[in-house]
Amino acid sequence: MRLKLLLAYVGSHYSGWQIQEKPNQPPTIQGELEAAFHTLVGGPVRVHGAGRTDAGVHARGQVAHCDVPEARAGLDWRRSLNALLPSEIRVLMAGPEAPDFHARNNVACKTYAYQFWQERSFIPPELAPFVWNCGPLNLNAIRRILPRLLGEHDFAGLQNTGTDIKNTRRTIFAATITELPQMEDYPQHKPLLRLSVTADGFLKQMVRNIAGLLVACGRGKLDQHSVTELLNVRDRQALPSVTAPAGGLALVRVEYAQPTPAVHTIKQ
Repeated sequence: MRLKLLLAYVGSHYSGWQIQEKPNQPPTIQGELEAAFHTLVGGPVRVHGAGRTDAGVHARGQVAHCDVPEARAGLDWRRSLNALLPSEIRVLMAGPEAPDFHARNNVACKTYAYQFWQERSFIPPELAPFVWNCGPLNLNAIRRILPRLLGEHDFAGLQNTGTDIKNTRRTIFAATITELPQMEDYPQHKPLLRLSVTADGFLKQMVRNIAGLLVACGRGKLDQHSVTELLNVRDRQALPSVTAPAGGLALVRVEYAQPTPAVHTIKQ
């Protein structure tokens, strides 16, 4: 039986989604899931994720699938898996899916969110693992950049090394930057910013490079014209901006039906 899972996890202490085939394997999300399945079915189970999140990256809407014995079809998979998994990994939903469903190959688009904390004087402890404490940003400057990322482009300039992907063209359907409400029970502070990017696929650390690019713009180091010119070079080394820290990034949604491309999606 093919089983579909909806997952959430805190990736701070994990070496990403994917099992690393080497001695003294570091803990990974996939590894923890497969160990739990092994306990439940008494044998190996390969779990396929929709997105191979990097070390330190979180998820609120990761999708995965695996094949389990028909004899265990009636098991309460969510409850059983959560009883075995570390508290940082939770199965939100689990149920049967069509035999030809593939969590990664059938994806139409994925949405990632990145969070920026602007207040230099303090950071709420419960928020610290999930934001980049980057300091104050010029939000209007950032908003001028986002429309230039929409649509289909060659995003090679936003790809870090480490993969052998030859096709670096991707389509960004939507990109928004939102000011979130003040954190309750804390002194007045600069608003938390959340970037949301939806695309048909992402290159290695592409969203973190977008986040780094936006921070450079928000600090006045780049403007929308220079960004366009730099991206047209299609070389990561041409960008003076840093790759944003992993902790601010989360996979929030995976969709299996193609969305309508956005024309203009900048939120106040």
